[in-house]
Amino acid sequence: MRGEAHLYNAKVRNVSPPEAHIGTLVRVSRLYYELGETQGRIAELVGVTRPQVSKLLKQARAEGIVEIRIHDRPAVESAAGPVLRERFRLREVHLAPSHEGPEELTRRSVGRLAAQVLSSTVRDGAVVGLGDGASVSATADALPETPSPVAAAIVPLCGGYWFAGPAREPFRRVAEALGAAAHGLLAPGLVDDAATKDALIRHAGIRSVLELWERLDVALFGIGGRGWGAGSFGDELTRELDRRQAVGEVLIAPFDRYGRFIARDALRPRTIAFDAAELRRVPVTIGVAGGASKVAPILGALRAGIVTTLVTDAQTAEAVLAADEESADPPQPGLGR
Repeated sequence: MRGEAHLYNAKVRNVSPPEAHIGTLVRVSRLYYELGETQGRIAELVGVTRPQVSKLLKQARAEGIVEIRIHDRPAVESAAGPVLRERFRLREVHLAPSHEGPEELTRRSVGRLAAQVLSSTVRDGAVVGLGDGASVSATADALPETPSPVAAAIVPLCGGYWFAGPAREPFRRVAEALGAAAHGLLAPGLVDDAATKDALIRHAGIRSVLELWERLDVALFGIGGRGWGAGSFGDELTRELDRRQAVGEVLIAPFDRYGRFIARDALRPRTIAFDAAELRRVPVTIGVAGGASKVAPILGALRAGIVTTLVTDAQTAEAVLAADEESADPPQPGLGR
């Protein structure tokens, strides 16, 4: 991290600049120093010119909003953290700063914090599973190389259909950063029918990964929103998910706002992925997600009892609490840990 933004203390100068102006200086500083955005990109996000961004950054340093020092405190305090931990019987809740603008900014902030949580959790001899989604990729991007290799096994928790692009898969990037061993899963996450799945999982390479799933010590996964459609699940199943009001998914397993997994009988025979309902037996499960679009999915995942450690941003955590208080009790008990 190149620096850390600090709130302005008006008492120092005996002058109280307009709050909106200070807010702009803090926002520009966080985008530049914490998230590494270019000045051109910041100009687009804030609605100013690039030369103005440069002036704002200089002004932020002159007024003491930014101190160029080496810090490593990506978390923030919020009353929502302890309440979430107690209400959902979580072991840990880690909250990153929230950012205005595209959710990508908050996601990167959350990923940076999740990378620290993961690196402090993995130990020699551990079997670590990595799930899917942009938040997991952001976590892999933010994970620094460890000075000493960790003798751990890193495995994907679902088939490779979910990751696209020129970069290597997140589990491989995590393994490289930790100096750990990566075990690939050369199979799609969702296949056409049960017969295809049965044939694939008989392959020795795939079986070896499935056997590692039985020994998971740590699982880190993204909590996704409604990313499915007829192209992946088919028309009939998509209609069923809509009818039963699915709000999110983890490891290709949709669930509703009460944490009840939906269409398991239809999906599990076609899915080459760790069974999300079985996350309850894994000692450490780290759910990573942030942003307004993830409020309902996070609440559903917490109610499902599949998360022991939540990494999100402060505003999202507060919104999850509000949504939990506003929603009615389920017509029948949900699936708890």
